[in-house]
Formats: sequence, C-alpha cells, structure tokens
Amino acid sequence: MEYQIEVKELLIENDKLTMTVMGTLNDERINAHFVSKPKLILHFINGKEDRRIPFVLTNVIHTEGKCYFSGMYTYRLDLLFWKTSKRFMPFDMYFNFSFVDYYEEKIEAKFKPDVLQADNKLFRLKVCGNHYSFKPDKKAIVKSPARRFFVKLTSKVIKIVQYLFAIVMLPLFVIDAALHFTGVLRLPARFNDESQSKRFIAFILWRFSNVSTCKVSLWTFKRWLFKGFYRFFKLFKVQNNRITFISLRRNDISGNFAFVYDKIKDDKNLDIHFILNDHTISFMTIGEIIDFTKSCATSKIVVLDEFTPMIHYIDLRRETKLVQLWHACGAFKTFGFTRLSKPKGSPQTTRNHRSYDYVTVSSTYCKKCHSEGFGIATNNVVATGIPRTDVFFDGKYAESARKKFFEKFPNFAGKRIILFAPTFRGTVKETAFYPTEMFDVERVCESIPDDYAIIVKHHPFVNDVQPIPEKYRDRVIDLSCDPELNDLLFVTDLIITDYSSLVFEASLLDIPMIFFAFDLEKYINERDFYFDFKEYVPGKIAYSLDELIDSINKQDFCTEKIAPFADMFFDNRDGHATDRVVKLLYDNLK
Repeated sequence: MEYQIEVKELLIENDKLTMTVMGTLNDERINAHFVSKPKLILHFINGKEDRRIPFVLTNVIHTEGKCYFSGMYTYRLDLLFWKTSKRFMPFDMYFNFSFVDYYEEKIEAKFKPDVLQADNKLFRLKVCGNHYSFKPDKKAIVKSPARRFFVKLTSKVIKIVQYLFAIVMLPLFVIDAALHFTGVLRLPARFNDESQSKRFIAFILWRFSNVSTCKVSLWTFKRWLFKGFYRFFKLFKVQNNRITFISLRRNDISGNFAFVYDKIKDDKNLDIHFILNDHTISFMTIGEIIDFTKSCATSKIVVLDEFTPMIHYIDLRRETKLVQLWHACGAFKTFGFTRLSKPKGSPQTTRNHRSYDYVTVSSTYCKKCHSEGFGIATNNVVATGIPRTDVFFDGKYAESARKKFFEKFPNFAGKRIILFAPTFRGTVKETAFYPTEMFDVERVCESIPDDYAIIVKHHPFVNDVQPIPEKYRDRVIDLSCDPELNDLLFVTDLIITDYSSLVFEASLLDIPMIFFAFDLEKYINERDFYFDFKEYVPGKIAYSLDELIDSINKQDFCTEKIAPFADMFFDNRDGHATDRVVKLLYDNLK
C-alpha cells in the first residue's frame, strides 16, 4: 500500500479547528468503478482518554491504479473529550488511515501545512514529527468565562425584550391562526397533526417562537420538566444495589436484557428496575418522566440496549455507571459519529452516546469501530460478547426452537429453507422502506427447485412487505411481524440478505449466505461500512436477481469466507457472553 497524505491548510480560531487535507493512493486493485473509499481518522490522545473522529473526505476519485481524495472539516476542540474536558489537559492529534483491508494508526504524513494560522487564544499548536501537539492556555481559558459572561448577559437582555414583545403580539398570533384554520390563508404543510386543536396551538406557538427567538413547544416544556425532575431526584442518595434497564426498542424483557436478567433475578440483594417503552420525551406522561428521572438519579448502574436520546440531556452522577449493551453484533454498517456529514449522522458537537462508561461488543476488532462511532475512549469498549448469542451454543435450545417451528409450519418439514432478511432503506423509522419489486418471489420460486421454501423477514421498520403469490403460499411465509429472528436461524439452510447485521449471528452457525446487493455503490455513498464490503462479507455477492437465482441453483455460496469472518468478529465462541456482562455489572456495583 502506497499513499501520500498532506495537510494543506490548518486554521485555529478560538476553539475551532479547520483542516484541509489532500492525498493520493496507489494500489493495483483500484479502477474507475472501485466502490471502497479511503478513510482518514483523527486520533486525539490526552493521556487519560483517546478519541477517534472521522475526517470528512468530500472528494474521492478512482482511476486505474490510483485514488485521489481531499476534504475539509471544522471541529470543536473544547468538545473532543468528555470525562476529562474540564481539566484543560494538553493533547496530541495523529492520523489513522485505512483502505480496503489495510489499517494503520499514527501514520506518517506531511503535517506542515502550506497555510497555518493559529490565534493562540485558547490552544497553542506545535508540529511534532507525525502529529500535532495542542497545549491549552489554561490562563486564557479561565479568564474567558468572564468575557463570555458579558456576551451572554447582553444576549439574555435582547432575548427578554424579544420575549416580552412576542407576548404583546400573542392576540395577533391567535387571529393569524384563526385566518389560516378557516381557510382565508393557506396553512403550512408542516402542521399535519390529526387533532385540529393541536394544530391550532402548534401554529400559535410556532409564530410565538419565531418572534421571541425562544423555542416554545410541548417538547421543550417536557424537556424542561425532565431536567428539573432529575435535579430534584439528585437530592436523594444513589442506591448502591439498584440497576435500571432502559429500552426504547421493546416493551418486554427480551433480547440482551432477558439473558442478563435471567442471571441476576434471583439475587435478593439487588433492586432491579425496568423502563420498557418506545416513548421519547415528546410522548412521555408526567408519571413516566418522574419514573425515568428518579431511576437515573438513584441507580448505581443504568443499562441501555439502543440509542436513548433523553439519557444524554442530563449529566449522570459520577457514582452512576452507564452501560450500553448495544443490540447489534460486530461492526458492519457505520453509525453515530462515524457517519459525520452523512444523513442522520451525529455531529461532532452533540452529546449523544458520549456519556457511556461501558459499551459491550463481540470482539477486540470492534473496539475501535464502536469507540469512533460513539465518540468514547477505546478503554470504555469491552469485548465481552453479546448475551443473546449464547443460545447458539445451547443444543437443547436449538432443538426446542426447531421443534416449535415445524409444529407451527409442518409444510416446511423436509424442505431446504431460505431466510430472506434484508435491512431497510431510508434513514429513520418514519421513512424506512424496502424496494420489494427487486426481490420477485414468484420468479424466484419458479426458478429454483421445488424442495426450497422461503421465509420472508423484513426489518421491523418496513411496513410495505413482500407480496406472496397465492400459488406459492405453501412454500413462502412472511414472518416480518415475528419479534424473534434468532430462532429462525436454527431452521435456516441459506440466508439471503444485503446489509443486515444478521450476518454475524449466521456466521456463528456456519449458515451459507448470499448478499443481494443491487444498490451497493449507492448504499456506500449514503451509509458506508466499517470494512470493505466486497472483501469481507462471508458469502456470495449477487448484484441482480438473475445472479441470485444462479447462485442458488449452483449452490455457489463462497462458504469458505464464513470462518475467517466469525474469527474476526467474535473473540469467544463459548456461550458465556452473558456471564462476562454480568461480571462487568457486579464489578461496578462494588
């Protein structure tokens, strides 16, 4: 691997770092249609924590044997770290570089830029070989709050004047709303709630917010209540035996939570509490807000299994440990801060994810991916394994799952079962979809042997699922509404997926896989992966339905790629991941 990377421009103004980087890469595998992109990561180290933050490359051009890339991005230096940010510690910045199967930390690059400007107000910069050294000016930082105080005071006075003026204008806003709702004026499309009274109030609050420059809504009111209740409950002591499990993914004790709870439920010394619903602050009742904030303020450990935005609105007490049992195995599609500048990616300035004390992952390889994605120190990521995968090493459970399935679907007994389980397209739940026309069930069934049966299992976010022709209902079933995916793997002979993290669980059972990646280049541009898709996926890649059918008929599944994939993403395949997670919890209760 040959590459040259140079910093063309580096600017520091107050607490903002703006960098422009250009580079070239030589590799004989590169051609004009190469879909993988080079990845440049800024690696910050202050002696107590480290941070990996992607550098956003905006231009990438592939030619024969070469790749050219460049980018420019601005970072907040005062928000790089989380736990130690108030200590004003000096820190160093290195470059990490990866491309396809190549990865190197603290690389050599041309660090002396053509344009270098630093105001030296808060951070002094020095080029030291293959890295930059930042030394915060503690005296300037300590003084700057006083200067900022007067700026904030002036801003507050202006806002108060605007707020009072908005109150005076309130009757006019009501008249304006009445004109819009009676049809005299056209109502903006954004006000589409089914309740007309809610739309009416929302319109008035919208007008009020625009004039007062102070956002007024039910959400902001509830968020204010949320923070207020949390501050109140912080007056109570932390209960050293209390563990609270919080999930926005499920309303029952299932998934990773079920396995962990089963191990600790008989411990009479523990006070175990669950908050299981899909309510964000906007939809919480006052009672739910009280329950949530009290639990967070008085628990020794808070355990999550998904991104939980409201946990990051509050500063958890130093005694409380926040543990993220991330629901997905491995590190496949990029998430969090790794998607910097991409649709729905977390901006570097957000608090999201950054307050985790521990994140459990399946392997050591995943640590740097989750560290980067969550914006936390690498040492906060622990390779315990994923609790819910323990069932794959339990022969009795596997047999029970198979028996249960065939009792329910006797037509599938003796068949070779294909599990079609793609992920969704779109960025969030509200816009999620799958282009069902790309996987023509009738054509597939006509083209493969009759002893194949198909289970369709779409992502829970997808509402419009695969239409199943009447004549194939004895060979095809749709189980998209079935909450348990793992159990289906025990009866599966072949998986057809695209970019679903299901591949990690499947690799544990050595199940052949076909990756139906008809939109791979588009998906990489919008979402991307932590590793090179073509190099590492543990199965055959099909770019069209014809290629997919051909692979099934020829039984061409590239199964030799499964074992190396499983070795990379699972440190321990012993069925004791739950035990290691439980030990982590008990260690933090001491």
